[in-house]
Amino acid sequence: MTMKTKVRNDLNQKYSKGTIFIHWLTTVLIIVLFPLGKYMSGLEPTEKMGLLKIHAILGTVVFVLTLLRSYFFFKSERPADLKTGSKFNDRLTVWIHNAFYFLLIGIALAGFAVMFLGGYIDALKSGTSDLIESKGDLMPLKAHGLLATIMMLLLAFHVLGVVKHYLLTKENTLKRIF
Repeated sequence: MTMKTKVRNDLNQKYSKGTIFIHWLTTVLIIVLFPLGKYMSGLEPTEKMGLLKIHAILGTVVFVLTLLRSYFFFKSERPADLKTGSKFNDRLTVWIHNAFYFLLIGIALAGFAVMFLGGYIDALKSGTSDLIESKGDLMPLKAHGLLATIMMLLLAFHVLGVVKHYLLTKENTLKRIF
């Protein structure tokens, strides 16, 4: 059995202003996009045309922000990874952070595939929902929904991790991203 080591992180190290801005803007957009997508999945094509346009635009914005944040991740100085005193938790934290990038890119690519292969682009251009393919036939739509659900689970774990870290170490790790 391994013992946890008492750790103090340097919370004065902050992410760049660009990374902080993108982090919080992306968070807000995701919190809007996920329930909107779930809501739209229960609608008939004729009922969701306006919402679909909003969802596609916001999803594209999240994709571009994720690419920008990925660039900043490698080009800007960033704080050292948080230490928890547990090698497993330390690795899990890094894994979850990295998984967000891959999931957001995967969700966007699946969304783009849905737009092209499902006839959504033509439907939005013409204003007629008749051009939208049956959602049961679209594998990218299933992937889009599954990846989004996985991302929301990781988001919940991420928030729980911040709370757990605060409760156990009394360190307000949010200082690094505000």
